[in-house]
Amino acid sequence: MNKIIKSLSIWMIIVAGVFLLQSLISTTLIKLNLTLLLVYYFGLKKGETQGAAVGISVGFLEDTLSGHIIGPGMLGKGLVGILSTYLSSGFFIWTPMIGIVSVFTLTMIDETVVYVSLSLFSQRPAPLQDFVAMAFIKALINAPFGLLIKPEK
Repeated sequence: MNKIIKSLSIWMIIVAGVFLLQSLISTTLIKLNLTLLLVYYFGLKKGETQGAAVGISVGFLEDTLSGHIIGPGMLGKGLVGILSTYLSSGFFIWTPMIGIVSVFTLTMIDETVVYVSLSLFSQRPAPLQDFVAMAFIKALINAPFGLLIKPEK
């Protein structure tokens, strides 16, 4: 029981640190998406259930802190948690390039899900051209972290 509480408290500190780092580094023009890396890590290392649970939790925190409707972040991050599990299931031979491409692609998927959800159920957050440019920049910033996060053997 103590081991579980210790592990949980360490991960809560890491999540809070990532949220803090993301808010400190983000500018008014570009909001970073570093929390996606946590979801990607859990999906890749811990499996589909934990990846989705962490994705939904992180998405809920993002939605709550953003002041928009609750749901788009949960949907996007939960989807990333589930999809990242299938990257290590043996279909691909893992290379650093697969890691970079997968983080890039999952960042684009998350940004697209959030954008489409907000466009359908609220108001469009930005013109389409601006969204594509910003999502591409966020994906380029996240992509190098794919080198560092590898699946379990």
